[in-house]
Amino acid sequence: MNKGLSNFRWKNRQLRHQLRMTAIRYGLITRGINTGMGQSAWLLHGLVRSLKPATCVEIGSAQGWSTCHIGLALRENFEGRLFAIDPHLPTAWNDAGAVDSLPALKENLRRLHLEECVSIVRATSETAARDWTLPIDFLLVDGDHSYEGVKRDWTLFSPHLRPFGIAVFHDTTWELHGANRPDMGVPRFVEELRLAGHPVITIDRDCGLSMVQKIPGGTPLTRSAP
Repeated sequence: MNKGLSNFRWKNRQLRHQLRMTAIRYGLITRGINTGMGQSAWLLHGLVRSLKPATCVEIGSAQGWSTCHIGLALRENFEGRLFAIDPHLPTAWNDAGAVDSLPALKENLRRLHLEECVSIVRATSETAARDWTLPIDFLLVDGDHSYEGVKRDWTLFSPHLRPFGIAVFHDTTWELHGANRPDMGVPRFVEELRLAGHPVITIDRDCGLSMVQKIPGGTPLTRSAP
């Protein structure tokens, strides 16, 4: 095959792909999904684009705001799958208007052509973790925000994180902004992880997104590290 023609076809495929992705991004921006994460969901998108994860796990999907941002990144990567775990039942932590959110999640994924990147797991995190065996590259913890709930989700899924895998917690700077909700346990638990030596980086937007690695002190960066 002519090298110039082959190069032209490759560039043409890339152009068509980027046009499709632009349309999906526009659809995502204009969907109007009600969520407290806001534009900070693009941090999830950027992390997934950079990590090129094979396996992502999301605990707490609701109508799919974070789900769609992660799914978009996976589609742009041409690889990887997101397991979106949520019972889609009334809890103390539902977004407004998102009590039975499964139909809305499915519709948002369908409209944005992201179904092939996302496996919906309608279950509690405890049920989903029961037979879990896959190594996890990226974990979003945004479900039960009570101290017991967020600790349980970390305990269930962090053992499956790869050494350089990243867990992201939402609502970690809640207390710093004067929000008063006694049953909110995310800041307390992530602070405990920080004090225990887990690497924690926090973006103080939309009530806080904190990135955490599972190994206290961080994953060694040299072969000679203790």
